[in-house]
Amino acid sequence: MKLLQKINPHQWETIPELASFYADLPTNPYCTDEKGTCYPRHKKSAIQRAYIQPNHPHLVKWLAFDIDSKNALFAYHDNNLPRPQLIGRNRENGHAHYLYKLTVPVALYGNSHLKPIEYMRAVYRALANELGADPSYGGNLIKCPFSNSHDWYITGAEPSYTLEQLAEYLDLAPPKYAHNNAQADNDDHFGRNCATFHYTRHRAYKIADKLNEQQLFKQVLAIAEEFNANFDKPMLPNETYHIARSITRFCKSPRWGKYNQAFIEKQRQAGRKGDSSQGGKARSASYDDQRTKAQNLRATGLSIRKIAEQMKLSKTSVQKWIKVY
Repeated sequence: MKLLQKINPHQWETIPELASFYADLPTNPYCTDEKGTCYPRHKKSAIQRAYIQPNHPHLVKWLAFDIDSKNALFAYHDNNLPRPQLIGRNRENGHAHYLYKLTVPVALYGNSHLKPIEYMRAVYRALANELGADPSYGGNLIKCPFSNSHDWYITGAEPSYTLEQLAEYLDLAPPKYAHNNAQADNDDHFGRNCATFHYTRHRAYKIADKLNEQQLFKQVLAIAEEFNANFDKPMLPNETYHIARSITRFCKSPRWGKYNQAFIEKQRQAGRKGDSSQGGKARSASYDDQRTKAQNLRATGLSIRKIAEQMKLSKTSVQKWIKVY
């Protein structure tokens, strides 16, 4: 514990951990002095608030943990876990926020793949469990490391960790997902982000060619916001905004034509397999809905076996449908 050192946030430019955190902030992060309301500000101004958004909407560079115990400051030491780069401690009750910097940031959507996201979620949940932290927290807003509203500490940690380095200290047993899809989505922030992206993009693809870019963005944003509103802990507005913008840009990019042709061809093949009779189109539409549902469930982290059980399908069908990713 000798390396645990209290720091002066106002000297952040001379403290490598704080300078690194500042460099990684979004240009206009959400911030606030009171929970319940927040607003975007340029980071030069945002760091003066009590709470701040630590990560870009589409990229995770810092894992944030909320520990509600009076001895939270020593949770990593007491449980033989990696030292966080930064700890913010509430002077009144001893509760704390831990911040771990990732060596390789994890993209949440766009051209990202599910495996790194699922691995990050597994590491996050396991580390939260060992620390006694809230596994559903995710860190939309954290105690601001540049504010004097809390006591801040550095621990002598490495400049950053890979997910593999963090995993060495953890038991990454498969998480127990709820059978209820909405509950699974609510399990953590990263799952909410991915589920919103995949739900929204599938609906955007069906209308992309019918609208201009401005019209499409408006429709896609409305879809994302409506889906996000169903969560117990909705994402910040700029996260749904970036999801909608990413999907819209893709649908209006040169890549869209090739992707859309492949998408349409898969639908035609499904229709032919269904039947060439009058019921063919109906069955094709039904398959399309089931594919979308399977892919959305997969985006929440549910295993292929669990998806198959929940949808009463074979694992082979589920595996085939999630290959769209």
